[in-house]
Amino acid sequence: MYKTILKPNSIKKSLLVLTIALGMFSCEKESINTTTQETSFVNESPKIEDGMFSFDDWQEFRDLYNKFAELDTEQLISQSFYRYDKGFETSPAILGILNDDNQFIVTDKIIWFNEGKFYELEDDRAIDFQKSNMTNLREVGSVSYSPVNVEGSDSSKSSVVLSNQHRFNKQRYVEDCGSGKVQGPSPRQFKYVHEVYHELLVTPAPLPISQFSLWLRVKLEYNHKRRKWRHSGEGREISININNNSFLENNRPYPDDYNRRSVVFSSDCATHQVILLNRVTVAAAPYNSHWNINVSGTITEKMLGDVEGNRWKDEIYWD
Repeated sequence: MYKTILKPNSIKKSLLVLTIALGMFSCEKESINTTTQETSFVNESPKIEDGMFSFDDWQEFRDLYNKFAELDTEQLISQSFYRYDKGFETSPAILGILNDDNQFIVTDKIIWFNEGKFYELEDDRAIDFQKSNMTNLREVGSVSYSPVNVEGSDSSKSSVVLSNQHRFNKQRYVEDCGSGKVQGPSPRQFKYVHEVYHELLVTPAPLPISQFSLWLRVKLEYNHKRRKWRHSGEGREISININNNSFLENNRPYPDDYNRRSVVFSSDCATHQVILLNRVTVAAAPYNSHWNINVSGTITEKMLGDVEGNRWKDEIYWD
């Protein structure tokens, strides 16, 4: 069934159009310190079959997930199917693996991601029919992705701490990293959002493997209508300087397999930043585990060309 197999060089060429379409920001400088052993990345680019990443087994899937989680936005765009506007929220690592049909292949089976679940599709039946009749589909994994409040317990999207959101009215914006068309004031309201999210990825091994990860998100949104906020892709000056001492616990801390103790990022022209802070991998989902959040520092943003009064310096003390 799967005849189209691209070599690593072909993968890069096939993703070049995606890279150009999304726009690359070349001014970024980043310094990230980690206290744990670096992830062992796969030696070769994964296969692409019929426009999907193809994995020999779920461990190979997890290897690529771990690799993508540690890449910056530019690297991820050039090596994956990543788009931030796919219509649902997961980590950039998951967004990078899923193609436009939210699919990939594991051991010759098409895996479809839908509403937080991975389903195995049968290759001898019409794909669209299977997706519209999900009763008989086999669930093989899941992803949950939600905010974390400053006390460290899970929270719903409606209760993200408001002190880490800043609303403003754009007065001016210069496209193409400050060298293009100039836009004037907008009737729409914008806001900067700085928040911590956590993701729980569960995949078979054949026994379930749970991967808990903690992410810092720095994003821009605009008010589309009736207070419905959407991602906005304008370039900004972004500066991040934070320290991180967060950990996953259940009466005692779990050992990290990845931990960024500090993040220093500075760019004259950047868009959304989603940065992995911690990751814990366990053989089963620990009961009643939660993140103990300890993040402090500053994040500063200003839309390119906007008035100085719309620059926001966010003093962060999440503890």
